[in-house]
Amino acid sequence: MRRFLIGATLVLLLAPRLGAQGHLASLDSAWAAIGRTYFDSALVAGPWRTLHDSLRQGLGTEPALDSVRRAIRTLIAFPRQSHFALIPADAVPPPGSGRTSSRGVPGSTGIDVRMIGDTLVAWRVTPGSPAASAGVRPGDIISHLDTTSIAGVVSRLGTALPADSRRRRMLATQYAMSQLGGSTGDTVRLTLRLDDGSPRALTLVRATLAGRVQQYGNLPPLAVRASLDSVPVRTTRGLVQIPVVHFSSWFPIIIPDLDRYLFAARGAPGLILDLRGNPGGVVGMVGGVAGHFTDTVVSLGTMYGRGSTLHLRTNPRVVNGAGQRTTTITVPVAILVDDFSASATEFFSAGMQALGRARIFGVATAGQSLPAAMFRLPSGDVLMHPIADHEDPSGRRVEGSGVTPDTPAPLTRTDLRTGRDAALEAAREWLARTIKQ
Repeated sequence: MRRFLIGATLVLLLAPRLGAQGHLASLDSAWAAIGRTYFDSALVAGPWRTLHDSLRQGLGTEPALDSVRRAIRTLIAFPRQSHFALIPADAVPPPGSGRTSSRGVPGSTGIDVRMIGDTLVAWRVTPGSPAASAGVRPGDIISHLDTTSIAGVVSRLGTALPADSRRRRMLATQYAMSQLGGSTGDTVRLTLRLDDGSPRALTLVRATLAGRVQQYGNLPPLAVRASLDSVPVRTTRGLVQIPVVHFSSWFPIIIPDLDRYLFAARGAPGLILDLRGNPGGVVGMVGGVAGHFTDTVVSLGTMYGRGSTLHLRTNPRVVNGAGQRTTTITVPVAILVDDFSASATEFFSAGMQALGRARIFGVATAGQSLPAAMFRLPSGDVLMHPIADHEDPSGRRVEGSGVTPDTPAPLTRTDLRTGRDAALEAAREWLARTIKQ
């Protein structure tokens, strides 16, 4: 058995694919895994088991794969916790398989989207991307993806989740991102609603997604990106340049880039980490990145599993890539987050905030911070399910509520249309007041 600690996710490569005869066994395997490892054993032994037994009986002896998938999804929706998912077999390659065709390589239209109220808007548009070339701008309203009305999606989610507007927005955004994502060379159709109310239909061909492609365990191929930029901040001693480090997820392939950027930031008067939209990744990276900011080993939080406890700690980075002794970063640090900053990003942000080592700007994070396991079911599908709970160093539970920013900076369409980044501006203003002269 191979084990990988991934973005608050422990990936287990277990059962081989067995074909149609494994359909019913997949429900049994899924429930057995949950029963062995879910951290709330009372819930497993009580009403959740009753639901499982009812679903199992209703499937009969030779159910179709789609029926079993529906039963598993009903089962894992019961606790209303994050990090439950059933990934179809055709979305992930079997162990040891390779991808030789360019199709299947992650592709992108260049649009990153967010919900503002009940409206889906283009949040970021990558320069030079298919969307940018077609004239899509931040703040543009997207009314349809293919033939699906976004208003219809929001309406159906409103019926299903009448009291949870935050979850409705997240699910609507996730749906849109899943439709916009795909493989290089594939097309996606979308309709913009212009300022005068008229529609504009576009067909975009997905281009290769910038970044390094990481194949990790049972996950589909992922394009991981890290970048270094800078912004000016005016202090009493004049204009200074503040490094802005952004990375799209926590995967080992970008560690050399992150280390290079963060070791170089030792000489800067401040630092901004842009973790907006970062959904997590390999949780083992969190201690190493946080170690750039602490010169002693300190707690970043704790994960509690069934009969086990894992302490997350910083790993002080006092030796650079050339083997030379160096100091850690002691200057003010701003972290930008939003409602799609999740999992390992929440571990890191909550830990840095609780330690008083960073100030958080933006909107509350996703509140999806549970460590989870992944393994391949007999049907070939991959089950993800949480195996532990998480608390930050102060004992605060992040799951469900997310990390609350010290300085809220909500997203508005007016800001997007005018090119203003409220979270970044708030961080710059704080650094201007905080940087020691």
